[in-house]
Amino acid sequence: MKTHQLNPAAHEGLECPRLTESLGRPVLPGTLGAPAAPEYPVSPVSNGQGLEKELEALAAECACFRAEDDASKKAFELARAVKTLEKQNGWRLETSERLFVFAKWRDISQPFLDPTKDYLAEFLAAIPKVRVPKGERDTINEAIQKVLKLSPPKLPDISQVPGAPETWRRMFAIHGELHRVSTKPDKSYFLSSRDAAKVAPGLSHQTAHMINGALAEIGAIEIVRAGDKRKGGKATEFRCILPHTEGQESQHLARAKEPNVTSTRTRARE
Repeated sequence: MKTHQLNPAAHEGLECPRLTESLGRPVLPGTLGAPAAPEYPVSPVSNGQGLEKELEALAAECACFRAEDDASKKAFELARAVKTLEKQNGWRLETSERLFVFAKWRDISQPFLDPTKDYLAEFLAAIPKVRVPKGERDTINEAIQKVLKLSPPKLPDISQVPGAPETWRRMFAIHGELHRVSTKPDKSYFLSSRDAAKVAPGLSHQTAHMINGALAEIGAIEIVRAGDKRKGGKATEFRCILPHTEGQESQHLARAKEPNVTSTRTRARE
């Protein structure tokens, strides 16, 4: 397999590798350091022209087309797009595939790049730092705005806590909305406490974190994966459990799902 010699300044020597020939494990140049353990399994053999076209489209979508474009921010956008693709496919792109999409991005953006900057390093280093893949931020913001517009009677009820405070119901509403729009097979989604706090004016992210814990404890939501405690770490991954409908309708639906505690205890005594 060919080894690409990279110019750290402008990467003029970087050529687009043919993905159909990428069957091994390309090694990053020593100056970039060893890659961290992949979050997803490494992709099997590339699927040829289909993947090439998809990566070319990502490169064009994130490329610089004006002098006003910030190339470093665009490189980070490309990293977000790659992370999104990896999540959707369920595997980590091979290094050759990442180099391919970067080379396409660089070729399009070339007239607006600073030759003194190492954009390849910026791009590769940004991938593991991506908290919200491309597209998910818009989804979260749209969900927040939708919940903010709900009047109290339209907020979902929580059957286990009759008369729950409005903050709880708004928090449960954002979980229900993100569950509804999730494209994952298990309908899970990411939500940080800071984003969750935005659904109710004056709600702190610390209180939002506690309410999430309470909702998980009563079985309204499930914590699939706890978020990173470090600053800038990944948000917590959740799954909404109770049916999400509005007002009194949700009360009846949720109660229908609720176990009959009295009958259970009676059967236990028998």
